Amino acid sequence: MERADDAQAVLERVRLVVGSVPVSQRQFADRIGMHPTALSKALNGSRRFADHELAAVARVGKVSLRYLRTGRGRPPVAAGDPAGPDTRRRANAVDAEVRKAQILEATARLIARRGFHRVRVADIARACGTSTGTVHYHFPTKGDALRAALRHYADRLHERLEAEFRETDSPTERLRRLIEVQLIIGEEDRDEWSVWVQSWNEAIIDPALRDSQREIYARWRQTVLGLVQACRDEGMAEDADAEALTSRFTGLTDGLAIQVLAGNGEMSVTRMRELLLDAFEPHITLR
Repeated sequence: MERADDAQAVLERVRLVVGSVPVSQRQFADRIGMHPTALSKALNGSRRFADHELAAVARVGKVSLRYLRTGRGRPPVAAGDPAGPDTRRRANAVDAEVRKAQILEATARLIARRGFHRVRVADIARACGTSTGTVHYHFPTKGDALRAALRHYADRLHERLEAEFRETDSPTERLRRLIEVQLIIGEEDRDEWSVWVQSWNEAIIDPALRDSQREIYARWRQTVLGLVQACRDEGMAEDADAEALTSRFTGLTDGLAIQVLAGNGEMSVTRMRELLLDAFEPHITLR
């Protein structure tokens, strides 16, 4: 069996393949079934390509999976003159998307860890090695930066949920996995929740932030509601109000997470898990 090259070499070949296809990076992401943000992160090296994603890159880029993994085989062929303006434009578009992803990643992390009002544009520029003008180009106002950070972590949450849900068709098992994803276990979980809570705080004061916050929260709530309804389809919670169960669970999740995030000694991650597992009782049993 041939040994795959190291991750960096594989990543360089993936970048070459993406640049060889005469479409935008967003269109390429659509063709391989990835979210554009996830593709940008993967091309930036901050996220690894899953096996099925590499296979999709190979298919769309018309190269073999063997080539991507080992470098052996026919390399990608760019449409037109390799040195022509179309190829350069495609390469520049990839670079621009990667740069945007870097700025977004730095912005979201700084807001999560320092606080929305303590982060300056100069801090973001310094964190990702660019100019303040470039940061302003992507995020003209601080409100734009907060909205982008919130969407960044919301996309990350749903990517994780989708990965978990692919492994099971059981609605109760999916609810259990959804609870695990909501727990504040690692630094990235803390970052995600920090931005969520800060977005709520700012939306109380600034009405301009409410629409995006409401839209993103509605997406999360609909995920929970869909699972509750799936449980009803299997004969559980038939006499219960699915909307009320969903509101009870989401409200409890938010409140418990804030307690954990704020370091309330009476609320641990273990306790949060136990309370959330009981949230749907007596209608849906998750234990």
